[in-house]
Amino acid sequence: MTIHDRHIADQPTMTLRQLDDLDACCVIYLRLWCDGPDGRAAVRRDLDNGLGPRRAATAIEAFETLISLLSRHQRRKLMRHAVACPCLGADEATFAHFVATAATGEREEALWMAMLLVRPDMAMRLTAAASAFGLRIAQMLAQRIPPVLH
Repeated sequence: MTIHDRHIADQPTMTLRQLDDLDACCVIYLRLWCDGPDGRAAVRRDLDNGLGPRRAATAIEAFETLISLLSRHQRRKLMRHAVACPCLGADEATFAHFVATAATGEREEALWMAMLLVRPDMAMRLTAAASAFGLRIAQMLAQRIPPVLH
């Protein structure tokens, strides 16, 4: 393996159960969304149930923007594990940490992380979308005991 080996990015680093709720939710939503229309519908339903229709619409819009910017302006393709896989890959961990960092107000740190994920000229937009999405997820999780996703 070399430093440029694409398989490094999807190597298991830990399990989803070891993540806090916000990070785990971000990873699960990423996997579901990228899995296709059924996964996207599941994310929408979960957000609707957890936030109500208006706040869910805001969260979905932010998540769509986040995923769209990542797909169109990514430095390289993010590697993901299967939806039901208990493992957490390095790219998934980075994505979750980025969203959580943006949501907790550490915008400069999140901006640095964004520049590793996308072209520098897209980093501000990506960070804003991550912040908006992460804040909604944090609100939803604060209302749930225990979280529905795991």
